[in-house]
Amino acid sequence: MKKALPLFLLSAACIVLAFCYFRPEIPWLTQASSEDSGNVADMDQPLPHAVMPALEGDWVNLESYKGKVLLINFWTTWCPGCRDEMPELMRLQNQFGTKGLQVVAIAIDDEGEESVKDFVQNEQFPVDGASSKINFPALLGHDELARKLGFEGGLPASVLVNRDGKEIKIIRGPAKAKELSPLIKPLL
Repeated sequence: MKKALPLFLLSAACIVLAFCYFRPEIPWLTQASSEDSGNVADMDQPLPHAVMPALEGDWVNLESYKGKVLLINFWTTWCPGCRDEMPELMRLQNQFGTKGLQVVAIAIDDEGEESVKDFVQNEQFPVDGASSKINFPALLGHDELARKLGFEGGLPASVLVNRDGKEIKIIRGPAKAKELSPLIKPLL
């Protein structure tokens, strides 16, 4: 009995660590709103000046999106959570794009521009019964720029910016349309 107790405690600690690290989606654990789950945190800072290359070779100034609600997503091609959230981001762009939302994906991929370009041009994702390519701009960034924009590490992550160009929310982990919709609607 005395030998079993340390083994039991070690097993329990391993299970807790696994849940914290892998964050499985168990319905009764994830029914709370995204605000309550710790995945969404408030921010209050102006969107910093940032200019970065687009895949087409143009340079994009994020200030050009002022007047729109902006959802900036940080991702890489090799991140499973980043791949999984692409249909959700595409749904948000479809649902709110005509009302003033712009999703912008900033690749902080160390695999290089060609890897990102290949991913954006060739990958198809299931969205509302159809298979589609990414329907929002993908820009090329890097870690320093991402940190300047509010990224704290851990992929995927997103920053929500209001129409006035103020960063108001950071979303850690894969974006989910049904959790982000209530945050986006009042800003439109």
